[in-house]
Amino acid sequence: MVLRHVRKSYGASEVYTDLHFQLLKGTFVALAGPIGSGKTTLVNMFAGIERPTEGTIIVMGQDITAMDDDALAAFRAKTIGLVPQVQTLIPELTVYENVELPLYFLKVDRDARKKKVDAAMSRVGVSGEAKRAAGTLSVGERQMVSFARALVNDPPILLLDEPTEALDPLMSEVVLGLLRGDNMTEGRTIFVTTHDRKVSDLARRTLRVSKKIP
Repeated sequence: MVLRHVRKSYGASEVYTDLHFQLLKGTFVALAGPIGSGKTTLVNMFAGIERPTEGTIIVMGQDITAMDDDALAAFRAKTIGLVPQVQTLIPELTVYENVELPLYFLKVDRDARKKKVDAAMSRVGVSGEAKRAAGTLSVGERQMVSFARALVNDPPILLLDEPTEALDPLMSEVVLGLLRGDNMTEGRTIFVTTHDRKVSDLARRTLRVSKKIP
């Protein structure tokens, strides 16, 4: 993933002015910095959820800044697993249905969907909650379901925004184990924002941003 001459602003507030960044395939990079320093913005731009004000973003060899919204959504569904800081589960749907959603939109057949969803939930440890409505989950449980949803389609890129912030120590260790296994044994590219020293220590490279947005 590559950012070239990226500028991002919100009105008069400049988050990034001329950002150059390259994330090599199969690497695990952590981004640390204070609240308001633009970490979530960078994750969202890599995911194509937010577009830069200026500049180019290349993901898996594709210029996502040149894609229209439909093409970008389809590309993201196939390529990127995202665990956002603010959870986006649909509260009225069950845990199973929330994890299944990316596969449904990709038109994966029912039998294949079931195998993938069952595997993802088991891997993250939420199989026992499959029939619960997402709206009844705790913050930490929602985080783990989001993790399962991000992994369900086995994406080559995993983007995580403060993935352990809402978790208790035991669940944090589960997430750390998943990140270690995904990057080391499966060659997945991982980019994570974090305040957690354990996550930073696990990454192969840690970048730090210090400027806080006014």
